[in-house]
Amino acid sequence: MPLNRTPPPPTQATKGPQTPATLPATFEQASLTPLSSSEPNLSLIKGDISVSDASANIPPRNTKRKLSDGTDEPALTRFMSDITEMFREFKSQQEEKYDQLLCLVSDIRSSLDYLAGQHEDLIAKVEFLETERRENLTYISNLERKIEHMEQSNRSTCIEIRNVPTVKSENKNSLLRTVIDIGNLTDVPIQARDVKDVFRIKSKDATAKTIIVDFTTVLLKEDFLQKFRNHNKNSSQITTEHLKISGPAKKIFVSENLSAKNKRLFFLARDAAKTNQFEFCWISHGKIFVREKSGSPHFQIKTEADLANIVKSA
Repeated sequence: MPLNRTPPPPTQATKGPQTPATLPATFEQASLTPLSSSEPNLSLIKGDISVSDASANIPPRNTKRKLSDGTDEPALTRFMSDITEMFREFKSQQEEKYDQLLCLVSDIRSSLDYLAGQHEDLIAKVEFLETERRENLTYISNLERKIEHMEQSNRSTCIEIRNVPTVKSENKNSLLRTVIDIGNLTDVPIQARDVKDVFRIKSKDATAKTIIVDFTTVLLKEDFLQKFRNHNKNSSQITTEHLKISGPAKKIFVSENLSAKNKRLFFLARDAAKTNQFEFCWISHGKIFVREKSGSPHFQIKTEADLANIVKSA
């Protein structure tokens, strides 16, 4: 009868994972095995030892948090909700600031449009005022010329006698006597009815104030001036000695009575003529003329701007 060499079924103690308590039994069984028997099952021993040692030396692993864990879903939801709310608030703040910027830009644009309109209005007003100013200056200049012409016309019958000393108890009759004496010296008979008025005016020399003689006609005034100039040119100049005025002899000068403006203009014209070597500068009928030399054309000096013609001609 053949032998049944099938190993017996494992006992209840061999089932399940080996524990350290069963490990000595395994070593004991291995030590009690006779040496003459077949080779021991080293793989079994090694397997038991390796499995037991491995299970004893491996530390327990940390369990990872699973996203599918029901306890973590509310935290993630709250986090996402907080982020969403934060972005919503940030967006709301940005929109509010953007609206404020739009309002501010709109106000600035309105202000700029208003200022631009005001600027254009001011430019128009300035241009209008400049035009009005030029027109007013032209009008004033015309009025000044008219007034100057009228003032000089009122002096058309007047002459000035300068450098005649003042005497005590002087009056209009004594001044008229002086005018008549000068007329007799220049062959211009003068009578009392030929003189409307005669008087002295203030001057720098208080001892010899200028005498103003107002004749009845322009013709008589012109004749008196012309005869006086011819006498001084052809004969000796008339002095205070010829008029029998006590004191040292002084030259007497007679000229047209000019307005204040024409007096200044005549002074400037004589100075410019002298500077630019013009030979002639004179007054005729209240008008000022200059001439560079004999035979050259003459031109009238009406304003100070006309004095530039003297410089150009020179």
